[in-house]
Amino acid sequence: MNQPIPALFERYPTLARRIPWLPLGWFPTPLERVVGLCPDSVELWVKREDKSGVVYGGNKVRKLEFVLAEALAHKARRVVTIGGIGSHHVLCTAIYGRQLGLDVSAVVFPQPINDHVREQILADLSVGAQLLPTAGMAGVPWTLWRARAQPHTYYIPGGGSSLAGTLGYLSCGLELGAGLDGEFDVTYGALGSCGMVAGLWAASHLCPGVGDVVGVRVVDRIVCNRGKTRALGRSLLATLSLKTSCKPKLTVEHGFFGGAYGRSTPAAEAAVADAAKVGLHLEPTYTGKAMAALLAHARSGCLDGKRVLFMQSYSSSDLAPLLRKAPAIASLPPILRRWFPSDQPQLGS
Repeated sequence: MNQPIPALFERYPTLARRIPWLPLGWFPTPLERVVGLCPDSVELWVKREDKSGVVYGGNKVRKLEFVLAEALAHKARRVVTIGGIGSHHVLCTAIYGRQLGLDVSAVVFPQPINDHVREQILADLSVGAQLLPTAGMAGVPWTLWRARAQPHTYYIPGGGSSLAGTLGYLSCGLELGAGLDGEFDVTYGALGSCGMVAGLWAASHLCPGVGDVVGVRVVDRIVCNRGKTRALGRSLLATLSLKTSCKPKLTVEHGFFGGAYGRSTPAAEAAVADAAKVGLHLEPTYTGKAMAALLAHARSGCLDGKRVLFMQSYSSSDLAPLLRKAPAIASLPPILRRWFPSDQPQLGS
């Protein structure tokens, strides 16, 4: 593990004495210049959060370094979280939570099903996650209440986007400000549970490295929006009593959502294909939509002359080792087995 102390603690050493934190991932993640994806008039860089872990990376690892440390500080023996049935956050929480000796349960709700979602389900089970499926969103509150009511349980909001989780991206923003010769004009990222974008926007108040922030909405507007993201970022700065020196702009781009959580779009699929040509492995429901927005803005000319950062927040880790340990599809309980075709072979075999 290559893990110095977070940039947050380097800049504000007194915070290290009062904020729980555990090293889980490989940081700082690489920062790479990408040529050939945007017009030559745009200087594109990518923050490779996909390389934040070996077994599993992506943007949840930074959050969990603070969230799971807080759970252990509260003497929790079990954590409960929530997400779609194919949630990357659920899998990441299960992997790192189990490594720390915590039981991990997740209330999961339906989303559009494809082979990637099915792989996520099997990977969750292979690392020992207890999945608590619901037939729809109406069943979530009761299932979640029952799960949280058990003793010694710590609750992690969807996406890990509590104040503790958002600290991970406040620290990431400070890492960017300290590590690049120059500053970004604007940073793009997928806006799901708000934590990553809120943390980066909060960091951009403290140092000019991040620049303005564009969150590309990938979930329903009631779940994430500009007001909620700003409130989370401002609450974080207020809780830490940090004085701000910049006034960055926060923009939420709504035009690439596609109408439903987890639903791909032609623009996202095209962005995934274009990114693959320059060595970036995206997916069409989060990072693909964020990249589609960035490319549309770049091709329209509104990013001309700017240094732009894209947050590659999707794990690039190979799931095959986890899938080889997964239970047989035929052995799954009916409420999980319904998401697999009756004639489908074991994924990853």
